[in-house]
Amino acid sequence: MKKLTAIIMVIAMLFAFAACNDGKPNDPTEIVTNDSGEAVTNENGEVETKVVTEESTSNGETTAQVEMTESTTLVDVSVPSEDPATWTDEEIVTFYRNAAIRSKTKVTSKQTMTLNEMVVNDGDGLLGTLVEWATPFLVSALEDSSTEFDGITGGYENLVLSDTTSVKAYKSGEYTVVEMTLKEQTDGIHGDTFSGTVGHAISVVGDISSVAEALPMFAIDFENADIKLHYANPKLKVKINKDGIIEKGTWTYTVDVTVANLNIAAVRLPIKAFVESAHGSVGYIIVTGGGF
Repeated sequence: MKKLTAIIMVIAMLFAFAACNDGKPNDPTEIVTNDSGEAVTNENGEVETKVVTEESTSNGETTAQVEMTESTTLVDVSVPSEDPATWTDEEIVTFYRNAAIRSKTKVTSKQTMTLNEMVVNDGDGLLGTLVEWATPFLVSALEDSSTEFDGITGGYENLVLSDTTSVKAYKSGEYTVVEMTLKEQTDGIHGDTFSGTVGHAISVVGDISSVAEALPMFAIDFENADIKLHYANPKLKVKINKDGIIEKGTWTYTVDVTVANLNIAAVRLPIKAFVESAHGSVGYIIVTGGGF
């Protein structure tokens, strides 16, 4: 019983990790502004940003230090009219990308996750019973792991029209609403958080092999296993104000995790297991300004 419980908790951690990306880059950046609070641009029309890291002082306090200054390009888009319903798809994508860049230091976002399904070895017998037992604990853990972060999610600087399956924009009072459906994406264990069709628009899990760092008591053979993460039904919907800032927005997808041929062993105990098959599904949502 203890052996199977340990295995279940490892699989549960794997599925939980599949939704534990906070949607933002590892190194926070800030847009360089002038005394009036306006973004500073260089001679090429690029918005100046600075990467900020923290370092500890001798008394244990942390101070922010600017490591480097970089440029993020705001692409000028000349729209044919004030009615966004007449814009081309390319113009809509560019308009959204510019809004995300402008919103980088202006808003706060919140990430939440929900467990839709978890099945190990098709849920048969005692293993299936333990899956049923462990699921409420994982559901609670995911609900409690909601996090907030500054800025807009995704690797939006690299978002292009070919990442999408549909886009539209329209007026809602003084606001411009942009809606996108992204092409679905499938990654292995060594994904990149801000790469791919979904990574550009929303962000994805990234390198799942690092889940081993959270489970030092187990040796998990990720490299010889077959693990896939499929990002299904990825969508975004945002409300952009007259200053080009995203005031409200919602980004969503479901990540389906499949595992096959996974060897797990305890580091100091005689616990070994071979997981022939397992799969789980986690709902992922990020909201800005309470969602839209």
